[in-house]
Amino acid sequence: MSIPHNDSPHRERGGSALIVVILLALFASAIAGTMIVMSNADHRIAANERDAERALFASKAGLNYAYYLFTEGLIQPTPQGTAFNSYDADVSAALEGAEFSGKIYDISAVMDRGQLYRIESTGVMNKATRTTELVFQIIPEAFKYGYTAFNQAVLHNHSGLAGPTFKIESTIFSNGTVDIPQDITLDGAVVAAGTVTMATGSVVKKDIFANALVNDGTVEGNVKTLTAVNSLPATAPTWDRIDALGNKYEWYNGASSPGTVSGSGTVLGTIDSYTVADGDNFVYSIFRKDGSLIADPDLNVIKFIPPPKIDYKAMKEEADLGDPTYFNTMSEAINYFITKKVTETIAGKTVTTVKIGTPSQPEWIYVRDNLTITLDPTQPDDPSTGVIQADGFHIEGGIYATGSMSFNGPAYDPAIHPPTPDWYQFKINALPYCYPALVAYPEPSTGTIDTWTPNDTPPMTTGNKIEIKSNFSPHEGFWYIHGLAFSGGEIHAHHTQSSDELIRFIGAEMAWKVHNCDYFWFTYDPAVRCTKFLVADEGTPDVVSYREVR
Repeated sequence: MSIPHNDSPHRERGGSALIVVILLALFASAIAGTMIVMSNADHRIAANERDAERALFASKAGLNYAYYLFTEGLIQPTPQGTAFNSYDADVSAALEGAEFSGKIYDISAVMDRGQLYRIESTGVMNKATRTTELVFQIIPEAFKYGYTAFNQAVLHNHSGLAGPTFKIESTIFSNGTVDIPQDITLDGAVVAAGTVTMATGSVVKKDIFANALVNDGTVEGNVKTLTAVNSLPATAPTWDRIDALGNKYEWYNGASSPGTVSGSGTVLGTIDSYTVADGDNFVYSIFRKDGSLIADPDLNVIKFIPPPKIDYKAMKEEADLGDPTYFNTMSEAINYFITKKVTETIAGKTVTTVKIGTPSQPEWIYVRDNLTITLDPTQPDDPSTGVIQADGFHIEGGIYATGSMSFNGPAYDPAIHPPTPDWYQFKINALPYCYPALVAYPEPSTGTIDTWTPNDTPPMTTGNKIEIKSNFSPHEGFWYIHGLAFSGGEIHAHHTQSSDELIRFIGAEMAWKVHNCDYFWFTYDPAVRCTKFLVADEGTPDVVSYREVR
């Protein structure tokens, strides 16, 4: 078949049109290809953005998951970091293809603060990764009160004192009873799972929440009698009460119904009672989350507060810093103290003082024994009995003993001793370094300090004591304590002879039995929440910082 030849002038125009059509087609094809490429890039950018958001979501989910494991006691933070991840099927299913992994660190020692933790979590979705960090501190419930008695809080007024010579500026909490003696004013609230007893002339300036009250004094706030409970694990097969969040509780110490308010005293506020019921929102703290007092608290139940546990390994590591102050016997410790004696002239008076630690290098003393310190400038040093020939004992730091502690000092004599606050017979300045001032508590009976964790802390008993008693005649000298004191048994501050032996205590006391007498002026310092080495199972988290790392 032949194609007809066409010499018409329309042939040139037709050929040109064909070329134009072909060029336009090629141009359109090129544009379409570019548009397809741009569309794919946009889709990829959008997909990457979605993956990045999903990775960030997974990272934040990891923070929450690690904190949940921590609060349930399923993960133990360590300085090196304890790993966690989302490999569990129930966890990964909720992430819909994303995943997370990370570590939870104990940074308490590094930052010189108690119970400070850091969680680092990395979320991954396809090729996208996002890492977030949360730093939080646990504020133990027990540290929020000035006095925390895990069985009994007792104040004794042997001398019929009143005013600043026997002054309590603090709240009081007790898992058991509280006794407030005659003529004492308590400038704070009282929370007790047992009975509060007030003697004639005693005054409580704020509210009392207790199972019962026997009142022969004056309560300037309100009184509310309540039931008392103790937390149970989520897996507990039986319980007495369950709150609005599904948490289970048992009655504590048989306090299944509120007691009465009795006695000849006066309550200036209201008197009320309540039995906590299933489904209630359990309100048992007089504090906000940051540890500050609620102005007008209204509790509906008393909740048992467990004692803190001890990080023995951290205490030893601290004792190994600076001077080597980890001692196996009392004699070793006393010999060290003797080497720290200095002769100094203060306010024109020359005295011999044991001076341990400095503000730039405080010392933490670890004594695997009972510890008795007796200052007697008239007797020679005797490490076996704890006698030190000195007038005073000052430490920038704190002391731990596995047994009991006893402190005895000479009478204050203004003719030869400098006045306070320039000098004290005994001065323990611990809180500026987040040390406890004094700790008397046994070590675990098995294992070694390298393997002990806070969970190995023995149960609290009545054995170990911290005693500051008037054993010298006619009295002992001035005391100054700044920090937290903790005893597995009793803390007994018993200066009853003279205002020249006033114990000035700023900080907090925690013991099975807190027992203070007469020449005693106590002020709670909320800064004790930073105290190291003591680990609480229950507390309020306080977020220090949150950030995306990358």
